[in-house]
Amino acid sequence: MPGPHDAIIAHAAKGALHPMGFRRKGRSRLWLLDRDWWLAIVEFQPSGWAKGSYLNVAAHWLWSDHGFLSFDVSNRVGGFAEYASYAQFASAAVDLAKTAATEATRLTQRFSSIDATAADLVATEAATEPSLGSWSQYNAGVAAGIVGRSAKAAALLSCVTDDRVKPSANTMALLADDTASFQKKAIDLIKQQRSALGLPPIDRVIF
Repeated sequence: MPGPHDAIIAHAAKGALHPMGFRRKGRSRLWLLDRDWWLAIVEFQPSGWAKGSYLNVAAHWLWSDHGFLSFDVSNRVGGFAEYASYAQFASAAVDLAKTAATEATRLTQRFSSIDATAADLVATEAATEPSLGSWSQYNAGVAAGIVGRSAKAAALLSCVTDDRVKPSANTMALLADDTASFQKKAIDLIKQQRSALGLPPIDRVIF
């Protein structure tokens, strides 16, 4: 059941995030910034043990082929801000929201374009030992394929081993040599994912 701390968080988050273009997801503690082909996510995560909030800032790639909101690149910022009193937590929530805005800005700068995103995800995957062969590898492969790095896309997608991801990876791997077809399929996936998440439809996806 929502308590006073929930209202305090919502008010602080609106003040810090709304001017950046973030919108609250229903009555949840999730705030989303729609970037057409990806979402910046701020979550004021509750605890099962105490009133208050953790802070998570994440990116969700809308070419995901699973129909739910996932934290594909995620960072927990700081520790738990616990509610002790209204005045104390009102101040803490403002600090939390300002931190969220700062971290979200860093995220949007990091993934400012599809080229920057592909380079980042491919480099991150290359530095991961051993490769998990799951969604992170799929996402890196899709990003690489969208920007025309066909050989890298095929290599990443063909090495996915997670049975939950492999069918999607195989589908995209078959298109890796044809950038136009690959991009069209990625756009179809983005539109499907937007619909599944209840996001407004868009006529065009521009990478």
